[in-house]
Amino acid sequence: MTWYGKKVGLALGGGGFRGLAHIGVIKVLEQEEIGIDLIAGTSAGALIGGAYACGMTPKEISSRIDAYLLSPEFADSTLRSIGLSFSSRPKNFLNKTRTYVQNRYWVARAFLSPGIVPACDFQSLIAAMIPDIDIRQTRIPFFAVTTDLITGRQIVFSEGPLRQAVLASSSVPGAAEPVRQGNWLLADGGIVSLVPVRAARDAGADTVIAVMVERDLPANTRIETATDVLYRAGEITANALQAEELKDADVVIRPALGSMHWSDFGRSKDLAKIGEAAARDALSRVNACLPVSRKIARFAGRFFSKDKTPSGGRQTL
Repeated sequence: MTWYGKKVGLALGGGGFRGLAHIGVIKVLEQEEIGIDLIAGTSAGALIGGAYACGMTPKEISSRIDAYLLSPEFADSTLRSIGLSFSSRPKNFLNKTRTYVQNRYWVARAFLSPGIVPACDFQSLIAAMIPDIDIRQTRIPFFAVTTDLITGRQIVFSEGPLRQAVLASSSVPGAAEPVRQGNWLLADGGIVSLVPVRAARDAGADTVIAVMVERDLPANTRIETATDVLYRAGEITANALQAEELKDADVVIRPALGSMHWSDFGRSKDLAKIGEAAARDALSRVNACLPVSRKIARFAGRFFSKDKTPSGGRQTL
């Protein structure tokens, strides 16, 4: 229990590379001295939240992302190929043809293996972002949310190898191979909890700030085939489950990411700024929901960190 009593938890949702918007949200919370006592993360939220929980600053997280996107591992990865296919940038005839062929290859691969993207692609990203430590060693208590495909249960990791927990939480169904651990077959936590508000509550958070980076249910989608119908039905179910869980959050921050695809790496530099803008817009709601003891602590901290100078100005110690 923190010395000022009530705990503030941060619930970071999944959404692929859209999750880089979490960096901007965290940056604003730091600047406003809104201390976070625990973090629960799903998928991309587990990756960014895990890095921050280990003590990295938002700037350091962004730098690591940039370095990974320029690395040989990423250049040769299936992740990059998928990202180019779904990029919002204009494509010439050659790129469109290549995308068509690649899409057909990935469809065929989906019928022959448990994941389109090789496990090494996700592992290299996680290794670039997350230190090889036990979850209990993070500076901020951290909880990685996953789903057991055998029982359908939500599994929340608060101990054990941090990289393994983040890998399991990030194993998007169909895209990444599930992670076998004991009797569990673990996949993306977003299957049962896209924004892990309840996991943050169960971990002891009295106030939960939730960040939702997944797309809202698109209204202008085409529904013409049986596959379209099945996919749409899944979206509706996921959207309903998400809306129900978000009701338990004190504040929900929704970065304006539009219809950006989860693998559109070309927009990586914009995402943190979009998250920052959303957090700024939500500050009044965040401040309103903070426990009184936290508000007093913030005021006292700011007051005692200042020293009056002879000229009447203030100098930070």
